[in-house]
Amino acid sequence: MSSFVDTCFKLSEGHDFVVFSIHSIVWGTLLHLLNRSDPIKLQQKQQQQQQQQINNKKTNTISPIYKLKPFEFLFLGIMVTVTFINIVLRFIKGVPIWLLQPCHVLSGLLIYIISNKKSDSNIFYLYFYNLWMPLVGILAVPDDSWFYYSWEPFIFYLHHWAMLIVPFYYMFFNHRFHAHFKSSTSLPMEYNGNIRLSTLKNRLRLFVQVFTIGMLYHSLVLGYGGILLNEDLNSMKCRFAGGEIFGIHWREALTIGGWILGWLVAVLPDTLIHCLYYSNKKPSSSTTATKKNTILSILGDGFNFIQSRINLEIKKNN
Repeated sequence: MSSFVDTCFKLSEGHDFVVFSIHSIVWGTLLHLLNRSDPIKLQQKQQQQQQQQINNKKTNTISPIYKLKPFEFLFLGIMVTVTFINIVLRFIKGVPIWLLQPCHVLSGLLIYIISNKKSDSNIFYLYFYNLWMPLVGILAVPDDSWFYYSWEPFIFYLHHWAMLIVPFYYMFFNHRFHAHFKSSTSLPMEYNGNIRLSTLKNRLRLFVQVFTIGMLYHSLVLGYGGILLNEDLNSMKCRFAGGEIFGIHWREALTIGGWILGWLVAVLPDTLIHCLYYSNKKPSSSTTATKKNTILSILGDGFNFIQSRINLEIKKNN
């Protein structure tokens, strides 16, 4: 890898240090602003927690433990296998630093999400809204020089396609992390709703927050790491092939491209599915009960009116 870094188009280390410092300050400031506690939301959260504690005391029940489904075991087996193979290959090739690449880090996160029975929608969306990273890995055709063995391309694509498929399995079929589907696989927490996912505005805010975390990782870890170790991590040091049209601003172009892909692969499908669900949502039991009470009230008023008219006619005849 060092020979590639020596021959690729790159800028001076001083320039890169300034660029990554500016990026870190900008993204760090944005993340701080997003993480600031909103008094209204904090109050709502406290009220929700207090109400949940009251409900738990009333029901005195223990939330059931989630059990992994057959497809989850399949996906977990695939992810563990390809991740283990990638770790071994990186050490064989003498480039363990490549394990800091976003797809490898997200692989570990996905394995944790699937295997941990206490995983919730917060950690799931931390992965889901970063789904543009493995998508970039597929769209950016790997160079043949990356592979030592003939079967490595198969492992590469199996790894990245599995990372893309698993979230949509949860979205369309399993519904483990989605409060909009009250299925048998939904976690107990999701029944109470997640304030970060309660409205479209909050969902978009969460995407910006997660995207900001990803950008901070690129500048603080991959950017500074590439300077210290003289390595190109995720094109943070060397300009990617075809990036000549962006000049010295290829990293900013990657940021914009990642933002667009993030919307296309995660935010847009997530929003459309929720809109589709809520447009076809059946009335809840409380709404149905209210409608029944209204109908009974109307029928009762009508019956009383008819009876009063009958009594009035009887009095007139007498």
